[in-house]
Amino acid sequence: MAPRFGMTLAMVALAPCQAFSEPAPDLDCRIGFEALHTWAAWLPGAERRPGDNPNVITVAEPDVWRVEITFTEPGQPGHPAVVLRKFVKQVTSVWTAQSKACGYGNQADFVALVAAAKAEDSRLTNASRDEAERKKREQSPLGSP
Repeated sequence: MAPRFGMTLAMVALAPCQAFSEPAPDLDCRIGFEALHTWAAWLPGAERRPGDNPNVITVAEPDVWRVEITFTEPGQPGHPAVVLRKFVKQVTSVWTAQSKACGYGNQADFVALVAAAKAEDSRLTNASRDEAERKKREQSPLGSP
């Protein structure tokens, strides 16, 4: 049987292999606050950086995506809640921020927490876009106007 689409076996054998990154983790709110805390701590590559907030766990596939998983503490708005902020690098070199949250306490506080997370997503994405545009202007042979 002949190869499909006019490809020869030599073409297939010489085709470059593309490495695929692991997908970024995502929250499953159904499992609950404590189970999410355990799940996040056991993610491959999960780390808590010294000096950073101990309630933030980070995981990354460098130059592709980065995830910050934040667990609220008693007294914080929306507690108990988990916010997963995913940064995804676009082909334009802009890192877009997208948050997903799970709330297990007062719904009004949780709504405010989600609104704050979404506002911060916009701020972070816009800051990354500004930085990418600045770098692009600096690399342009024509310079900035």
